[in-house]
Amino acid sequence: MQNDRTINSTDNSKNATIMQNLNDYYYFVQVVKFQGFTKASEALGITKSKLSRHISDLEARLNVRLIQRNTRKFTVTEMGQRFYSYCLKILEDVNAAESFIQSTLSNEPSGVIKISCPVALVEMPVGEMIANFMYKYPEVQVHLMASNHRVDLIEEGIDLAIRVRNNSLEDSDLIVRHLDAWEHVLVAIPELIQSKGAPKTFEDLAYFPSVGFRTPQHSWHFKHKQHEQEEVDIAFEPRLRTDNFSAMKAAVLKGVGIASLPRVLVFEELRAGQLVELLPEWSLPQGVIHIAYASRQGMMPAMRLLLDDLIEQFKVRNCAGKTQA
Repeated sequence: MQNDRTINSTDNSKNATIMQNLNDYYYFVQVVKFQGFTKASEALGITKSKLSRHISDLEARLNVRLIQRNTRKFTVTEMGQRFYSYCLKILEDVNAAESFIQSTLSNEPSGVIKISCPVALVEMPVGEMIANFMYKYPEVQVHLMASNHRVDLIEEGIDLAIRVRNNSLEDSDLIVRHLDAWEHVLVAIPELIQSKGAPKTFEDLAYFPSVGFRTPQHSWHFKHKQHEQEEVDIAFEPRLRTDNFSAMKAAVLKGVGIASLPRVLVFEELRAGQLVELLPEWSLPQGVIHIAYASRQGMMPAMRLLLDDLIEQFKVRNCAGKTQA
């Protein structure tokens, strides 16, 4: 029992010291901020002598001079300036920790969410989906990074990463949720087809210029819709290489070449006859859209809400697309 009392007494003493340190750090920051004891004491609502005593105790504990006391001029020492920067960071972290707890316990989601997403998806559904979410939750801040480069969530401090693959994700420590699958179609403008002739075989595709993604190798993988065991890989050398679907679509509409594009991106042009699907009896690999994150455990309420909201919005969009089709 005596040992327990000793341990508790030691812990209480440490806690009191930590709290005193935080108070003194806060007082020191205010003195530097207001460039003197008089204005700082007025802002803090304590006497000038008490504030001065706190700073003196802090200097004695650190065994260093932080402020040069002079009746004519207020000066922060070089060591004091560096210590001021550290104190600011400590106090910011304390405020962030308190804000996290308050936002977790409150009914109003808040906080900052960092999300990465391919450029084409930001331009089409995701940008609007994020805007819809932020309209519903005005206290939430979102840092949306439009990038086609694969990000490291842990290293780069990203909360959620939307990615597109032609197949399932390779093994990883991340948690992955399926969002959508985009059917791809090989398309061209009618004028290009008239000039080259409608392709009836894969060999005919060699007569057409092409547009493709900026990758080391280029090929279309075709699978017959009726006889799925029939598969063909057709290599091509694109005139235009880009990592942006919008740029690919613009090039195809100008007759630069043929390209494999998501049907959802060219749906209106196909219906209006501005684009024509080539070799429609064959299918191309779907672009699988998924969202990845490190763990749901310990996830901020706002981030959990955004994750669920994106999944639901994609689900609604899928249902609407099937109805239109």
